[in-house]
Amino acid sequence: MRRSDQTSTSDGETVRVAEQTLPPAVDRHRDIALGLLCLSGPIIATNISRTVMSLVDFIMVSQLGRDAQAAIMPAGLVLWTLIGFGMGLVSIVNTFVAQALGSSSHKNCGAYAWQGLYLSLAQSALVLPMWFLVDPLFAWADHGQTIRPMEAAYTKIGLLGIGPTVAAAALSHFFTGVHRPMVGFVTALISNVFNVVANYALIFGHWGFPAMGIAGAAWATVAASVLHAVLLVAWLLGPHYRKQFHSAYTWRLSWQRMKDLIRVGLPPGVQNSVDIGGWAVFTIFLVGRFGEVHLAANNICFKILEFSFMPAIGMGHALTAAVGKAIGQGRIDRARRYVHWCAVFCIGYMGLVGLMMAVFRHGLPGLLTNDAEVIRWAGYLMVMGAIFQIFDALNITFGGALRGAGDTLWPAIAWGISQLVILLGGGWLIARMVPEAASAGVWGVATFHITLLGCILGLRYRYGPWAQLNLFREV
Repeated sequence: MRRSDQTSTSDGETVRVAEQTLPPAVDRHRDIALGLLCLSGPIIATNISRTVMSLVDFIMVSQLGRDAQAAIMPAGLVLWTLIGFGMGLVSIVNTFVAQALGSSSHKNCGAYAWQGLYLSLAQSALVLPMWFLVDPLFAWADHGQTIRPMEAAYTKIGLLGIGPTVAAAALSHFFTGVHRPMVGFVTALISNVFNVVANYALIFGHWGFPAMGIAGAAWATVAASVLHAVLLVAWLLGPHYRKQFHSAYTWRLSWQRMKDLIRVGLPPGVQNSVDIGGWAVFTIFLVGRFGEVHLAANNICFKILEFSFMPAIGMGHALTAAVGKAIGQGRIDRARRYVHWCAVFCIGYMGLVGLMMAVFRHGLPGLLTNDAEVIRWAGYLMVMGAIFQIFDALNITFGGALRGAGDTLWPAIAWGISQLVILLGGGWLIARMVPEAASAGVWGVATFHITLLGCILGLRYRYGPWAQLNLFREV
């Protein structure tokens, strides 16, 4: 039998939290593997749909010319640097909801969903003043007189969509945490289809709408984000979730639960911002310094890489939910088996994509551009991307496992140090000392950065204290 503690939450509800695991060898590996695949399937499909939407956006904007193609990636990275903090912060909704589900505290599941929504609204208000910094930022980057206005226009409009985007993420993590990921998939698919239709109307000026160019792509994304958030709120208030998770009765602001999310979610929030911000600086200042050809090649390579890491990230989110629920049940042995199979699936898939990137290093970029010089440099970057695929799979797997247990501070510190010292510091040094390597040189540094992080997070999972953490005991 397992021993357990009873811990009271802010509303007086008692949560049973396990201190000792059940005996092992209860679950078969096949059942664990199938369970993880069933849980992750809709999340992976959601991420693939977002990747396809992002690619469609990129292709549509590319019809406006190479300048627009070069502008959309830096602008998007600036927005995702701001969005990334909120996405990391509310991602911990998955952890708390999954552990509450495992301990049969269903009221807490609904309550944490609402607190994640409130945090997203707070961030929306905080980022709007960034509007005044957009023009100085891109003037400093100095990508050229034709690219800079496009970058600024896309970014300013996109600021309006940060709140809805993070809100949709918070609620999607709730549905993942309660092991209902199909809700996130259906709502994301609807909003993604809407985004493509709105892009067609607003970028090129169809059905009576003005041709707004790259600004139209930004407005379409904002509208799709609002639609996604509204659909998820409506689903949360549906009869099933009102009955099982008390979603219509746990909407009140709870400072204790809010502090829970901030305490555990702040490190991944900062980590996300540093990570995405680091890649934004990498793209805008390190790659961008070598000109439009290298910037376009960099952007194309990132778009292709999304087909590798986005499905794996979906499995990582599923792993967080599976590990969280297993910990809530006191089943550390089951949590470890989930991690094992997630590593198998992610390494297998991303390794295969990496092989295809190396073999078709010129053919794949050729699907997105006819510029021979861009294709040539993209081929070099594709090889770099192929090299680090397996180590990126380790990052995703062990990061998702640690997050499911609430072990977020140490990984965030390691990630931030590597991002700042190796990716940016080392990238700047290589760009200065070996300028003839151009974008391939700084991508080589990025490859070392990702490889090192995969090893570090693996060691943290192997020797860290994640199996002994008890989130609700700290409330």
